[in-house]
Amino acid sequence: MGTRSLTRVIPRQEGLAYNQGHAHPEKALVNIYQQFDGYPEYMAVYLGEFLKDIKIINGIGSDRSLESKTANGAGCLAAQLVSHLKDVVGNTYLMECEGEPGDAHDEYIYTLYPKEGEPTYMAIYRVYTKECIFVGTPQEAIDKYTTEES
Repeated sequence: MGTRSLTRVIPRQEGLAYNQGHAHPEKALVNIYQQFDGYPEYMAVYLGEFLKDIKIINGIGSDRSLESKTANGAGCLAAQLVSHLKDVVGNTYLMECEGEPGDAHDEYIYTLYPKEGEPTYMAIYRVYTKECIFVGTPQEAIDKYTTEES
């Protein structure tokens, strides 16, 4: 059995602390269920590598020559993430989440908080111990969870 996880994209907003996103699936633009490799030494690093250079902007105008590491708001970032994660049949699913953390038998919930002009923050909630084990930038996640074996 794999280590299951959920990844959510919630636009950063006043009144929602980074360590509380796991409890607010209704605010998520997307809930992405991963059936395997959800442990932080893999998934936090994978997400960190994907996110670390992405610049969140608001509006692309007529200049379509933007660098490839750009997202036009949180919704664009969420769509890019789904595309990045989904490369084979199975393993990655979009799902409705209305209940308590762990209802999908997930062990970790990764919540991404994009905001225009700022780094996308990430929070990691461990379902079975009911604690937020990480809040930080993509690079901080990479630094913390990269092991010598990675």
